[in-house]
Amino acid sequence: MKLLCLYILLMCTTVLFPQEITIKNFNSMVATEFQFAARALQVGYRDAFLEFIDDEGILFRPTPVNGKEFLSKQNSRPGFLIWYPSYAFISKSGDMGCTTGPAEFKRDMDSNSTWFGNFCTVWKLQSNGNWKFLIDGGISNNKPISEIKKLIYDSNKKDNSPAEFYPSSKLDKQMIFSADEQFNSTLINGDFANAYVNVINDETRLLREGELPIIGTGDIIKHVSNFKGKCTFQIIDGRISNAGDFGYVYGSLEIIDSEKSGKFNYIRMWSNDSGNWKIIIELFLPLPE
Repeated sequence: MKLLCLYILLMCTTVLFPQEITIKNFNSMVATEFQFAARALQVGYRDAFLEFIDDEGILFRPTPVNGKEFLSKQNSRPGFLIWYPSYAFISKSGDMGCTTGPAEFKRDMDSNSTWFGNFCTVWKLQSNGNWKFLIDGGISNNKPISEIKKLIYDSNKKDNSPAEFYPSSKLDKQMIFSADEQFNSTLINGDFANAYVNVINDETRLLREGELPIIGTGDIIKHVSNFKGKCTFQIIDGRISNAGDFGYVYGSLEIIDSEKSGKFNYIRMWSNDSGNWKIIIELFLPLPE
Protein backbone atom coordinates (compact mmCIF):
# COMPACT_ATOMS: atom_id res chain seq x y z
CA MET A 1 0.00 0.00 0.00
CA LYS A 2 2.88 2.33 0.86
CA LEU A 3 4.50 1.83 -2.54
CA LEU A 4 1.13 2.30 -4.26
CA CYS A 5 0.72 5.68 -2.54
CA LEU A 6 4.23 6.66 -3.54
CA TYR A 7 3.54 5.66 -7.14
CA ILE A 8 0.38 7.80 -7.17
CA LEU A 9 2.39 10.70 -5.74
CA LEU A 10 5.00 10.16 -8.47
CA MET A 11 2.40 10.31 -11.22
CA CYS A 12 0.80 13.41 -9.74
CA THR A 13 4.08 15.20 -9.16
CA THR A 14 5.73 14.81 -12.55
CA VAL A 15 3.06 16.76 -14.42
CA LEU A 16 3.73 19.84 -12.27
CA PHE A 17 7.18 20.47 -13.73
CA PRO A 18 7.17 22.31 -17.10
CA GLN A 19 9.33 20.78 -19.82
CA GLU A 20 11.05 24.12 -20.37
CA ILE A 21 12.46 23.96 -16.84
CA THR A 22 13.79 20.47 -17.50
CA ILE A 23 15.48 21.56 -20.75
CA LYS A 24 17.08 24.64 -19.18
CA ASN A 25 18.21 22.76 -16.12
CA PHE A 26 19.60 19.91 -18.22
CA ASN A 27 21.71 22.42 -20.13
CA SER A 28 22.85 24.19 -16.97
CA MET A 29 23.78 20.87 -15.34
CA VAL A 30 25.85 19.79 -18.35
CA ALA A 31 27.42 23.26 -18.53
CA THR A 32 28.37 22.92 -14.86
CA GLU A 33 30.15 19.63 -15.59
CA PHE A 34 32.21 21.36 -18.29
CA GLN A 35 32.91 24.27 -15.91
CA PHE A 36 33.98 21.81 -13.22
CA ALA A 37 36.47 20.18 -15.59
CA ALA A 38 37.77 23.58 -16.70
CA ARG A 39 38.30 24.69 -13.11
CA ALA A 40 40.33 21.54 -12.44
CA LEU A 41 42.82 22.69 -15.07
CA GLN A 42 42.92 26.20 -13.61
CA VAL A 43 43.17 25.56 -9.86
CA GLY A 44 43.95 21.83 -9.59
CA TYR A 45 41.55 18.96 -9.23
CA ARG A 46 41.42 18.96 -5.40
CA ASP A 47 40.35 22.61 -5.21
CA ALA A 48 37.90 22.14 -8.09
CA PHE A 49 36.28 19.21 -6.29
CA LEU A 50 35.97 21.31 -3.14
CA GLU A 51 34.31 24.05 -5.17
CA PHE A 52 31.68 21.84 -6.81
CA ILE A 53 30.91 19.20 -4.18
CA ASP A 54 27.75 19.36 -2.06
CA ASP A 55 28.25 19.68 1.70
CA GLU A 56 26.98 16.10 1.98
CA GLY A 57 28.73 14.88 -1.18
CA ILE A 58 30.26 11.40 -1.15
CA LEU A 59 33.61 10.22 -2.53
CA PHE A 60 35.19 6.77 -2.30
CA ARG A 61 38.55 6.95 -0.47
CA PRO A 62 38.45 3.97 -0.69
CA THR A 63 35.17 3.45 1.20
CA PRO A 64 32.46 6.17 1.17
CA VAL A 65 33.43 9.36 2.99
CA ASN A 66 32.16 12.92 3.19
CA GLY A 67 34.10 14.36 0.27
CA LYS A 68 34.36 17.94 1.53
CA GLU A 69 35.73 16.86 4.91
CA PHE A 70 38.20 14.44 3.30
CA LEU A 71 39.49 16.84 0.65
CA SER A 72 39.87 19.71 3.13
CA LYS A 73 42.49 17.65 4.95
CA GLN A 74 44.45 16.78 1.79
CA ASN A 75 47.20 18.73 0.11
CA SER A 76 46.93 19.64 -3.56
CA ARG A 77 48.81 17.24 -5.82
CA PRO A 78 50.59 17.94 -9.08
CA GLY A 79 49.13 16.78 -12.37
CA PHE A 80 46.06 17.42 -14.48
CA LEU A 81 42.83 15.43 -14.35
CA ILE A 82 40.98 15.94 -17.63
CA TRP A 83 37.41 14.85 -18.32
CA TYR A 84 34.18 15.73 -20.09
CA PRO A 85 30.61 14.39 -20.19
CA SER A 86 29.52 12.15 -23.04
CA TYR A 87 26.06 11.34 -21.65
CA ALA A 88 23.67 12.90 -19.12
CA PHE A 89 20.20 12.37 -17.68
CA ILE A 90 17.98 14.68 -15.63
CA SER A 91 14.82 14.25 -13.60
CA LYS A 92 11.59 15.72 -14.93
CA SER A 93 11.61 18.04 -11.92
CA GLY A 94 14.96 19.44 -13.08
CA ASP A 95 16.47 19.20 -9.60
CA MET A 96 18.69 16.12 -9.89
CA GLY A 97 20.56 14.34 -12.67
CA CYS A 98 23.74 12.52 -13.61
CA THR A 99 26.64 12.74 -16.03
CA THR A 100 29.25 10.28 -17.25
CA GLY A 101 32.16 10.29 -19.65
CA PRO A 102 35.86 9.63 -20.22
CA ALA A 103 38.72 10.92 -18.10
CA GLU A 104 42.51 10.91 -18.25
CA PHE A 105 45.46 12.09 -16.19
CA LYS A 106 48.60 13.93 -17.29
CA ARG A 107 51.61 14.78 -15.17
CA ASP A 108 51.88 17.98 -17.18
CA MET A 109 49.95 19.31 -20.15
CA ASP A 110 52.81 18.70 -22.58
CA SER A 111 53.16 14.99 -21.76
CA ASN A 112 51.16 11.94 -22.71
CA SER A 113 48.39 10.73 -20.45
CA THR A 114 49.43 8.13 -17.87
CA TRP A 115 45.93 7.00 -16.89
CA PHE A 116 42.54 6.60 -18.55
CA GLY A 117 39.14 5.96 -17.06
CA ASN A 118 35.45 6.83 -16.95
CA PHE A 119 33.50 8.72 -14.30
CA CYS A 120 29.90 9.02 -13.17
CA THR A 121 28.50 11.86 -11.08
CA VAL A 122 25.13 12.71 -9.56
CA TRP A 123 24.24 16.41 -9.47
CA LYS A 124 21.70 18.27 -7.35
CA LEU A 125 20.32 21.74 -8.03
CA GLN A 126 20.76 23.99 -4.99
CA SER A 127 18.19 26.50 -3.75
CA ASN A 128 20.36 29.34 -5.17
CA GLY A 129 20.24 27.86 -8.69
CA ASN A 130 23.77 26.42 -8.67
CA TRP A 131 24.60 22.76 -9.16
CA LYS A 132 26.67 20.71 -6.69
CA PHE A 133 27.48 17.04 -6.95
CA LEU A 134 26.20 14.47 -4.43
CA ILE A 135 28.38 11.50 -5.34
CA ASP A 136 31.21 10.82 -7.75
CA GLY A 137 33.01 7.63 -8.74
CA GLY A 138 35.03 6.20 -11.55
CA ILE A 139 36.93 3.26 -12.96
CA SER A 140 40.22 2.77 -14.80
CA ASN A 141 40.35 1.41 -18.33
CA ASN A 142 42.62 1.20 -21.35
CA LYS A 143 42.97 4.14 -23.69
CA PRO A 144 39.86 4.35 -25.90
CA ILE A 145 40.41 3.14 -29.45
CA SER A 146 38.63 6.18 -30.83
CA GLU A 147 37.71 9.57 -29.43
CA ILE A 148 34.46 9.62 -27.47
CA LYS A 149 32.16 12.45 -28.54
CA LYS A 150 31.55 15.25 -26.08
CA LEU A 151 27.97 15.80 -25.02
CA ILE A 152 26.42 18.71 -26.88
CA TYR A 153 24.13 21.09 -25.03
CA ASP A 154 22.35 24.33 -25.90
CA SER A 155 24.45 27.10 -24.38
CA ASN A 156 21.64 29.58 -25.08
CA LYS A 157 19.27 27.68 -22.79
CA LYS A 158 21.16 27.15 -19.57
CA ASP A 159 19.54 29.58 -17.14
CA ASN A 160 19.02 27.72 -13.89
CA SER A 161 15.33 27.62 -13.08
CA PRO A 162 14.85 25.90 -9.71
CA ALA A 163 11.73 23.82 -9.46
CA GLU A 164 9.35 24.02 -6.52
CA PHE A 165 11.56 22.74 -3.71
CA TYR A 166 10.64 20.43 -0.87
CA PRO A 167 12.92 18.03 1.01
CA SER A 168 13.60 14.84 -0.93
CA SER A 169 12.83 12.91 2.25
CA LYS A 170 9.18 13.89 1.78
CA LEU A 171 9.20 11.48 -1.13
CA ASP A 172 10.37 8.42 0.77
CA LYS A 173 13.86 7.27 -0.21
CA GLN A 174 12.59 3.76 0.41
CA MET A 175 11.08 4.00 -3.07
CA ILE A 176 14.52 3.87 -4.69
CA PHE A 177 15.89 1.47 -2.07
CA SER A 178 13.05 -0.95 -2.82
CA ALA A 179 13.84 -0.89 -6.54
CA ASP A 180 17.49 -1.59 -5.80
CA GLU A 181 16.77 -4.34 -3.27
CA GLN A 182 14.32 -6.03 -5.61
CA PHE A 183 16.90 -6.10 -8.39
CA ASN A 184 19.60 -7.37 -6.04
CA SER A 185 17.33 -10.23 -4.98
CA THR A 186 17.00 -11.38 -8.60
CA LEU A 187 20.78 -11.83 -8.82
CA ILE A 188 20.91 -14.42 -6.06
CA ASN A 189 20.19 -17.39 -8.34
CA GLY A 190 23.04 -16.41 -10.68
CA ASP A 191 20.87 -15.91 -13.78
CA PHE A 192 22.28 -12.47 -14.54
CA ALA A 193 21.03 -12.20 -18.11
CA ASN A 194 17.39 -12.61 -17.11
CA ALA A 195 17.89 -10.29 -14.14
CA TYR A 196 19.42 -7.45 -16.13
CA VAL A 197 17.23 -7.67 -19.21
CA ASN A 198 14.25 -6.33 -17.24
CA VAL A 199 16.02 -3.26 -15.86
CA ILE A 200 18.15 -1.98 -18.74
CA ASN A 201 17.68 -0.30 -22.10
CA ASP A 202 19.88 0.93 -24.93
CA GLU A 203 21.00 3.94 -22.86
CA THR A 204 22.16 1.92 -19.85
CA ARG A 205 25.86 2.02 -19.03
CA LEU A 206 27.87 -0.41 -16.91
CA LEU A 207 31.23 0.82 -15.58
CA ARG A 208 33.58 -2.03 -14.67
CA GLU A 209 37.21 -1.73 -13.61
CA GLY A 210 39.61 -2.37 -16.48
CA GLU A 211 36.93 -2.26 -19.15
CA LEU A 212 35.56 0.44 -21.41
CA PRO A 213 31.92 1.32 -20.67
CA ILE A 214 29.47 -1.42 -21.62
CA ILE A 215 26.54 0.35 -23.26
CA GLY A 216 23.13 -0.86 -24.41
CA THR A 217 21.01 -3.95 -23.99
CA GLY A 218 22.87 -6.21 -26.42
CA ASP A 219 26.39 -5.62 -25.10
CA ILE A 220 25.26 -5.68 -21.47
CA ILE A 221 23.46 -9.00 -21.78
CA LYS A 222 26.47 -10.46 -23.57
CA HIS A 223 28.72 -9.20 -20.78
CA VAL A 224 26.65 -10.41 -17.82
CA SER A 225 25.91 -13.78 -19.47
CA ASN A 226 29.60 -14.61 -19.11
CA PHE A 227 29.59 -13.89 -15.38
CA LYS A 228 29.70 -16.89 -13.08
CA GLY A 229 29.54 -15.99 -9.43
CA LYS A 230 27.44 -14.82 -6.50
CA CYS A 231 26.86 -11.22 -5.43
CA THR A 232 25.77 -9.83 -2.10
CA PHE A 233 24.86 -6.14 -1.80
CA GLN A 234 24.52 -3.85 1.19
CA ILE A 235 22.82 -0.49 0.66
CA ILE A 236 24.36 2.43 2.53
CA ASP A 237 22.32 5.40 1.32
CA GLY A 238 20.91 7.23 -1.68
CA ARG A 239 18.63 10.03 -2.84
CA ILE A 240 15.56 10.50 -4.97
CA SER A 241 14.51 13.49 -7.08
CA ASN A 242 11.56 15.75 -6.32
CA ALA A 243 9.61 14.15 -9.16
CA GLY A 244 10.43 10.66 -7.92
CA ASP A 245 11.56 9.60 -11.39
CA PHE A 246 15.33 9.59 -10.77
CA GLY A 247 17.46 8.40 -7.90
CA TYR A 248 20.61 6.62 -6.91
CA VAL A 249 21.77 4.10 -4.36
CA TYR A 250 25.30 3.40 -3.21
CA GLY A 251 26.71 0.70 -0.99
CA SER A 252 29.01 -2.28 -0.74
CA LEU A 253 29.20 -5.39 -2.88
CA GLU A 254 30.98 -8.70 -2.49
CA ILE A 255 31.51 -11.12 -5.37
CA ILE A 256 32.48 -14.73 -4.62
CA ASP A 257 33.07 -17.89 -6.64
CA SER A 258 34.16 -15.88 -9.67
CA GLU A 259 37.29 -14.80 -11.52
CA LYS A 260 36.33 -11.31 -10.39
CA SER A 261 35.85 -12.23 -6.72
CA GLY A 262 36.42 -9.40 -4.28
CA LYS A 263 34.84 -6.52 -2.42
CA PHE A 264 33.56 -3.43 -4.19
CA ASN A 265 31.79 -0.13 -3.77
CA TYR A 266 28.81 0.26 -6.04
CA ILE A 267 26.64 3.09 -7.33
CA ARG A 268 23.43 2.43 -9.20
CA MET A 269 21.49 5.27 -10.81
CA TRP A 270 17.84 4.62 -11.67
CA SER A 271 15.13 6.27 -13.75
CA ASN A 272 11.41 5.57 -13.50
CA ASP A 273 9.76 5.16 -16.88
CA SER A 274 5.97 4.86 -16.49
CA GLY A 275 6.36 2.92 -13.25
CA ASN A 276 9.24 0.72 -14.43
CA TRP A 277 12.65 1.35 -12.87
CA LYS A 278 15.58 1.17 -15.30
CA ILE A 279 19.31 1.39 -14.59
CA ILE A 280 20.96 4.46 -16.11
CA ILE A 281 24.50 3.83 -14.83
CA GLU A 282 25.90 1.05 -12.68
CA LEU A 283 29.43 1.32 -11.32
CA PHE A 284 31.41 -1.40 -9.52
CA LEU A 285 34.58 0.01 -7.96
CA PRO A 286 36.96 -2.59 -6.47
CA LEU A 287 38.30 -2.10 -2.95
CA PRO A 288 42.01 -2.65 -2.27
CA GLU A 289 42.73 -6.16 -1.04
